[in-house]
Amino acid sequence: MDMETLRGLVDTELHEWLDNILEMCNAPYAADNGIELVRASKDAVVMKKDIIPRDLNSNGVVHGAVQFGIIDHTSAVLGNMDVRTVGMSCNIVYFRPCFGGTIEAEARLINRSKSLVTAEVSLRCEDKLIASSTCIGFISERPKKR
Repeated sequence: MDMETLRGLVDTELHEWLDNILEMCNAPYAADNGIELVRASKDAVVMKKDIIPRDLNSNGVVHGAVQFGIIDHTSAVLGNMDVRTVGMSCNIVYFRPCFGGTIEAEARLINRSKSLVTAEVSLRCEDKLIASSTCIGFISERPKKR
């Protein structure tokens, strides 16, 4: 993703942090696995992934690791926009299988303290809720003032 495309997907209140957000969106894991930003605001991030054959398990269902990957990365983008965080925990509940198409994760900020960022992430496949998660990140570094 380039900076101009990113600027159109991110609320203006976050534009001072576009470099951080671009770095997260272009992280090797996201790029290699086709995870793309849909939109970002101070309190929510939405990312999507088109399912490809290698994303399916032996039963023809989107692999749990693929689902975890987009959940984790979406919460990481939310948690790393204006600070640096490292993941502490992620609790996932899987509700139904997804057989392909596009999956979309939405991370919403639940709480932010001096040291923790907590997000609730919902994962949808073809507009049906397939999993939800609570992810907690530890704030490891405060940004330098520009």
